[in-house]
Parts: sequence; C-alpha cells; structure tokens
Amino acid sequence: MDKGYLVGGRYEILGTLGEGGMANVYLAKDIRLNRKVAVKALRYDLQDDESVKRRFGREAKATSGLSSPNIVNVLDVGNDNGIQFIVIEYVDGPNLKRYLKTHFPIPYHEVVDIMEQICSAVTTAHEHGIIHRDLKPENILVDDSKDPIQVKVSDFGIALALSDQSITRTNSLLGSVHYMSPEQIRGKSATVLSDIYALGIILFELLTKHVPFTGDTAVSVALKHSKEDIPDLHAIDHNIPQPLENVVLRATAKDPEERYQTVREMCEDIDTCLLPERASEPKFVPISHNDLEETKVMQPLREDDQDKSANKKKSKRNKIIWMSLIPLLLLLFLIFAIVRGSAETSVPDLSNLTIKQATVMLKGSNLQVGSISKENDDDVIAGHVIKSIPAKGLKLKNNAKVNLVVSLGARYYKMPKVTGKQYDEVSDGLKKRGFTIHLKYKETNEYSAGVVMKQSIKAGSKVVAKKKRLVLTIAKTPTVKKKTYKVRDLTGYNLKSIQDYADEIDAVLDVTYQYSDTVTSGMLISQNPSAGSSISQGATLTVVMSKGKEESDSNSSDSDKDNDNNNDSGTKTVTKEVSIPYDDGGGTSNSVTIYIGDANHNISNPYKTMTITQTTPVTLSFNLKSGQTGTYNIVRDNQTVVTGSVSG
Repeated sequence: MDKGYLVGGRYEILGTLGEGGMANVYLAKDIRLNRKVAVKALRYDLQDDESVKRRFGREAKATSGLSSPNIVNVLDVGNDNGIQFIVIEYVDGPNLKRYLKTHFPIPYHEVVDIMEQICSAVTTAHEHGIIHRDLKPENILVDDSKDPIQVKVSDFGIALALSDQSITRTNSLLGSVHYMSPEQIRGKSATVLSDIYALGIILFELLTKHVPFTGDTAVSVALKHSKEDIPDLHAIDHNIPQPLENVVLRATAKDPEERYQTVREMCEDIDTCLLPERASEPKFVPISHNDLEETKVMQPLREDDQDKSANKKKSKRNKIIWMSLIPLLLLLFLIFAIVRGSAETSVPDLSNLTIKQATVMLKGSNLQVGSISKENDDDVIAGHVIKSIPAKGLKLKNNAKVNLVVSLGARYYKMPKVTGKQYDEVSDGLKKRGFTIHLKYKETNEYSAGVVMKQSIKAGSKVVAKKKRLVLTIAKTPTVKKKTYKVRDLTGYNLKSIQDYADEIDAVLDVTYQYSDTVTSGMLISQNPSAGSSISQGATLTVVMSKGKEESDSNSSDSDKDNDNNNDSGTKTVTKEVSIPYDDGGGTSNSVTIYIGDANHNISNPYKTMTITQTTPVTLSFNLKSGQTGTYNIVRDNQTVVTGSVSG
C-alpha cells in the first residue's frame, strides 16, 4: 500500500512499519478519530490462499475478545478491494528484541516486571481458551515512553483456539523454531505448556541477550531444543539469582509435566524470585523419568547363554537404534518440507528496465511476470517499467506473480493561450503540468500590472510540459518620476489656503498651533521648508498656525504656557507614541486633527493638523503637573479613530 492510500475509506497510510510472513504492517492515521493506528494487511501474494486467509481471520477473532493492558487491542476489521486488513492499536516504540539490544543488561527487577506483564497477557489469552503459539521478543511491543516501561503482546496470527477442531496437527509446527517446545518439534499439538516453554526462552534471552540454542539451519536448532539441556545461566552470568534461574529451568523442562502447569503459577513464582528469603534456594533439577524405572535382579547366566544373550542384546540394540532413527528422519523431512514450502524472496528493483530485462530479473528471484498495464509517465522512456506491484523489497513466496506498470512515454499537452490573463490566475495550472516558469517584467501602460504580455511557447503547440522552460513577460506599472516644486511664501495664508496649496503640489501637510501676540489667530506663523526652497512631490510641508493671544492668569506668563517643553518645576514632559490608521476607502489621503489636554493645552482646541497617505506613527508631547492626567483625541476625516490618556 502506497503512502496516502485510504484503507477502508478511513485509514490513511503514513508509512511501512514492517513485513511478516503473512501480512505487512503499516502506520496509518484514523481520519475520523484523528489518531495513529497500525493497519495489518494480508500480503498481496497470499490473497488467494484460503488457509492463510483463515489464519488471518483467526488473529482478529482471537484477540478481539481479549481485554488486557498488556495485549495490543484490535480496533477494526475489514476488507478493502479484496484485501483483508486488521486495524490494531499503535504502540510507539520498539519491539522487545530491539529494546534488549539497546538496553542490555537490563536490571533484574526490570526483567521481572517485563516478564510479569507478558505473563499477565498470556494468562488472559489462556483463560479465554487461546494459545498464542508464536511467543517471541519480536511479537512483544515496548512503550518506553512510560516509566516503568509497558509491554504489549501482539501478533496472534497463528493463535490456536483450544476449542477449534479445524486445526490440523501440522499446525503445531508453525511458529519460530528458537522458541519452540520439544513436544512441538516431535510433532505434537501446541498446548498451554508450549507457551510456557516459550516464556522460559524469552526470560533466558532477557538475562543473556541471546537465545539458548543457535545453529546454521532450523533443523539443527530444533534438534538442540529436543535433545540438549538449557545452557548454565550461572556460567554466563554468575550474578543471576538462583530463584530467577530456577524459573527458566522449570519453564523449559523437556518433560511438559515438570513445567509450570499454568502461566499464572509461573507469574507467581517470578513475583517472589528476588525476595531475600529465597536467596538460598537450591537449583531446580528436572527428574529424568527414564532413570526411575524399577531395578530388576537377573539370574546368573551360563557361558553359552551369555553368548546368546550378548548376540540378542546386540541385535536388539541395533533394532532400537533403527527404530529411533525412523521418527527422527520423518521429523527432518517434515521440517525440510515446511521450510522449503514457505521459502520467500524479495521483489527486485525493476524501475526503468525493459519488459524483457524485468522478466529476467524476476526469474532470477524465483518470481514470475503477472499482468502488464500501461500509462503515461514524463520521466520513464516508453516501453520501460515505471513500477512493480507489489513494490520492490516486499517479500513474496517463490514463483509468485509480480504485475508491471509500463510507460507509454511522456504526456503531450496543448499549450494554452495565457497572454492577456493575470499571471496569478494561470501560474498554478502551468506549474502542475510541469513547466519551469521564468518571468520577465516590462513597464507598460497598455496592460494592467500582473497581466501576461508575451509567452515564449506559442499557444496551440503540443509540448512535453515536464521541466519545459516557459518564459512569460509580465506587465509592470511604469515608474513615475516625482516632480520638484519651488516652495511658495505662505505668510498671510490661513489653514484653508495652505491646505489647497499642499494639495496642488501633492505634499503632506503637518500642522501645529502656537499662541502669538503678533500673528492673528488662524494665520501662518512659520513654514518648513522655507519660502524659495525646493520640495518634492509627496514630501511633508510643516506649518505653525497662530492661536492668537493667550489670556494671562495669576500663576504663569504667556510665554510659559506657549512652551510645549515647559521646564517649570511644577510640570514634567510625558511623551506617547500613537499610530494613526490610514483609510484607503475615501480617496488618496486622510485629513487628521489631533487634540490634546494637558497643563498647556485645552482638549477642545486643535493641537496638530496633518494629512496622511498611509498608517502613520506620531509622538505626542504632554506637559503635566504632578498627579495630572493628560488626554488625547485623534480625528480622521471628521471621525474619532484614536483616544487615550497618559499620567504625570
């Protein structure tokens, strides 16, 4: 399944988590509940294998009824276009095998805690009549974000229901040979005691980082499980407590009757194995039943009887040897048949190969060519493989079929006419087709800004768009050179006349007010730039307008009140930064009047008048007496837009 594929209309594939003998596991997102899940889908090459489909269905059936914090929960089961899938809880962490590699040695109390969690899960399964049959560290997931870590048993793909009579005896050989009990290897059915044996092997591995028996082939490992004793743990690590080693020895006893008879019994023994009162516990030694037969007293033999007896014993011994070899040979043949029948191979990389080359590659990997479909591809030459289904790297059974998708060559597009259209309207479509777009700008009054004036590829011509260079010429508004004016002498002008002059030369007017004993109220006191100097279009013309004579009072002189930066010990200067918002809906500029109230200004009288063409910051200066609050109002086009206050 490819990334982005929506399984069952609900689970979006995010990536691959792993591949197994029966199914592939993908990380997915449940788009309804917005959470990550794992989707286990039956392998492509096994869709028609009825026995595998039954086993896959049994996994969902086996775990759906189990409720345990240490078992991976089944969330959904379905069929997507003929592909069976199971949606399971996603555990964000490694499996126990990988965790062991990076965290070994694990403290004994953590080993005990991990085993107790695993035993709890298996106990729940056994109490519901389910034998796991494939217990191994790879099937135990670790959530290491929790403290202590939490483990969850997964993969009930070959689980055996105790009440299921449809399972044949050959199914007892399913599972991993490194964790397989001696009785399973001898061809007997899996039981609760088989799972207990596997738990003992897992505990051995947690304590030593490796399995007890290894070999070059599965057959050699199986024979060691059947014949050889478990390696001495104390010889590997002399610090291992004897009660903990005893758990391994009892769980892995060759005789099933000498093992723990339930997982719960094993769990209870693990729970107390580190207690000080058990420190001096003797080593568990399994009883060999072959040595417990009753001793018989034999009559003395004559010399000729001794010869006959020796011949009989020799003949009997040879017969016993041959009789014991027969089941062993049958066992070897059965294991060989299973291994050979389940041999797998990986899909090779077939991209950009011809069909003939791909056929040879598949044959070399013990695979066959399945169906061949064709489609356009801008990157792959016609007649060459675009991709294989299943994709490269996936495992299939020998002689399985692999479908090929072959290229018809690049797709040709008819070049559309884009001249006269806004570039923003056509750019997305051109980029999606694969064009590499280069832009040129040209100043013009014939087209609006942003309109395509010219295209390098003629409209109507057929082209392969992939990475094709397309040059578009875009209209740009001509740059207008600003005019320069000689500033007029504004002496004797009132504010209305000055505003008309500022509009005439396209200047921004900045107005402030002062009291004056010599200039009539409402008339110009001073201007900047001064008369006769130059001013550019759009520059600021600053004027000071008269408020007339100031009425005197008993506490201060007129000159003191006219001074905005009053240095009287009874007042202090406070500044306030204010941003005046620009409104582009009413024309090219906004008229702004600022009113302030402080020790020297009345809030009802204009403090400053100006015009703005964009949002403009201003600094307001207040002269405030101790404890006095200054206020300000800013009016834009006869509408109050900013008000506020400052404290002295």
